Amino acid sequence: MKSEKPRVPAREPAEEIPYEGVRTPAWFSGLKPEWKALDEHAGVFDASWRRWFPAVGEERREFLHGQTTANVTALQPGTGAPAATLTAQGRPLALFALYETGERIWIASTASAAAATRTALSRFLVADDCDFEPDVDARCMTVAGPRAADILSRNGAAGAPSLGPWAVTSTTIAGEDVQIFSRADLRVPCYDVLVCNPEGRPGDADRVLRAIESSGAVRCGAAALEIVRIESGTVRYGVDLDEKRIAIEARLEWAIHFAKGCYVGQEVIERAVSRGRINHEMCLLKVAPGVAPGATVEGGTDSDVVTSVAVSPRLGPIALAYLPAKSAAGGSVMLRSADVSSKATLLPWPRARVLAGRG
Repeated sequence: MKSEKPRVPAREPAEEIPYEGVRTPAWFSGLKPEWKALDEHAGVFDASWRRWFPAVGEERREFLHGQTTANVTALQPGTGAPAATLTAQGRPLALFALYETGERIWIASTASAAAATRTALSRFLVADDCDFEPDVDARCMTVAGPRAADILSRNGAAGAPSLGPWAVTSTTIAGEDVQIFSRADLRVPCYDVLVCNPEGRPGDADRVLRAIESSGAVRCGAAALEIVRIESGTVRYGVDLDEKRIAIEARLEWAIHFAKGCYVGQEVIERAVSRGRINHEMCLLKVAPGVAPGATVEGGTDSDVVTSVAVSPRLGPIALAYLPAKSAAGGSVMLRSADVSSKATLLPWPRARVLAGRG
């Protein structure tokens, strides 16, 4: 029987590691206990790598609709969507999320990608009534796991359990104003808690973090998050994805609306999906111990490569890798790293293939 509230010893954080443009603790109580908390209960991250900047102006929806893969004009206050900006060749320049509050659209990015995201979104901004405000100077706490919504509810965020997979609400935790943004990019429920009021004025983030921990969330580092991310089949921009790839090769269907109308790069994406012409495809692999990012696929091209690796307490060593399309339907492939070959087994892709807007 699963424990409702994991008990882990409090320790000083482990050494810091680079993650999404900042240095952050790898773990606190241990990698496996933190992964277990995310898997069975709830964990909390002091997500210093998260960045937010609002889009304002009467034409913000229409402008962002034409620049991103999301159906932005359909967003109602309180709702959001994952999105990407593409080149005309269908290659991603940025991967982020958009949330409409009625006054502004909050754009969620990372420390490593915020500047590039802002640049990509602004490239065709001329006379439109849309402007991008500076990054919000507020800290973000991310609560993830099957009991994450319950943890937030215990702290007065009564609307958290009713939030959809991409949604936003303004509330308070421990007497501090917070904006809660739900996400659906991991295999477990996930909520970003930005400690500020609706206008972006920051509050006491340490007080919010203490309240969330006191309600049973286990303090986690980035290493456990990486395992869950890879288990979820979620790509990181700059790690698994860049503008050398076609978005559909990275299985970004979850961030693309296929019936929204014209946007930059749409023709390439539509052609790749409707004709099935994809040369490479992101896959989840069970790999041999010691396989590292950069390992290549025997029989593939320079584009067929391992991009992320982790050791899952449930699955063992796993990796995200691009495979030749003909190999992505097979049972196994051979990987080569440092003149050593090893067998890798394809695991079921953890995401359903949903083409939003196509019924």
